[in-house]
Amino acid sequence: MLSFTAVIFSVALFKPVYAQTLQSSLSNVTQAFMQAQIVPDVLSSFNPTDAAGITFLDSSTMQAVNVTPGALLSMEQTAMEPQLSLLSNSTSQMSNQTFVLALVDPDAPTPQNTSLSQFLHFLGGDFTVGTTSGNSSLLTNSSAALMEFFPPTPPAGSDPHRYVLVVFNQPSDFDTMASTFVNSSTPRNNFNLTTFAGEVGLGNPVAGNYFLVGPDNSSTSATASSQPMPNTSGSVVTSTSSGSTTTPAAGTGANGDYLGKQALSLRASKILGVLIVVTQLVHLY
Repeated sequence: MLSFTAVIFSVALFKPVYAQTLQSSLSNVTQAFMQAQIVPDVLSSFNPTDAAGITFLDSSTMQAVNVTPGALLSMEQTAMEPQLSLLSNSTSQMSNQTFVLALVDPDAPTPQNTSLSQFLHFLGGDFTVGTTSGNSSLLTNSSAALMEFFPPTPPAGSDPHRYVLVVFNQPSDFDTMASTFVNSSTPRNNFNLTTFAGEVGLGNPVAGNYFLVGPDNSSTSATASSQPMPNTSGSVVTSTSSGSTTTPAAGTGANGDYLGKQALSLRASKILGVLIVVTQLVHLY
C-alpha cells in the first residue's frame, strides 16, 4: 500500500489570511462552537486562548482554501492534508510549547444517526510553532501521527458533517500515555475526544476550529476564503511525519457502506498525494 504523502507549498504561499484581531477571532469561534452544538456534542466546554487556522489545498483547482468557523466545503477541497496554524498574542511563549491536535467528526455516518461517532480523522502530538508572521505561527510536528489524516467522506444523501479541530497543550508524558489508547489497531469510529483527553491529561483545549463537508453534489464553498496558488515553480516540501494507517473494517448495512467508502477514500487520497508530488517535481526539473 502506498504511504500517505502530504504536499505543503512554501510557507509564503500557504500563509493563512487573518483580517481580524485575536479577540474577535476567539469570540467568533467560541460562538460558532456553541451554535453548532460542538459544545456539548464534542467538548463539555470551550474557552480558547488562541485561534486555530486551517488551510486546505484544493486538489482540483490548486487553490488555497482558508477555513473560517463553519465554512461549508466540498470533499474535493478537503481531500489533502491541511496546513495548520495558531494565532496568539504570546508567540514567544508558544515557541516553548508543544501541542496535541485532534480532528473528529461527531456526525458519522449521518447527523441523524451518529452510531459511528466520533470518527477520528487525525490525532497527533509533538506539534510546535514554526515560521511566524505577525501573531500567526505555522504548526509542524516532529513525530509520526498516532492516527494519520483521513479525508472527509460523508455518504451520499447525508446532511453536511461537522469536522472539529481541537488543539491542546501537550503534557510531558503524552507520547507514552497516548499510545496505550490509540495505536495501529485502534478503530477510527466511536472515538471519544473528551474521554481520551481525560485519560492522557490534556486539560482544556487552547484553540479550535471547525468546518462542514457534505456530499459533493450538495456542497458549496460560499463561506470559505479561496485564493489562487502561484505557478508550480514554488518550492515543494513533503511531510515525513505521517503515522500509522488504520483502515476501518467494512461491516454490513448503512454503517458498513460508510466505513467501506471511507477506506476507498483514504486509498484515493494517498494516490492523489503521490501524483501531485510527482507533477510538481516534473515542473521543477
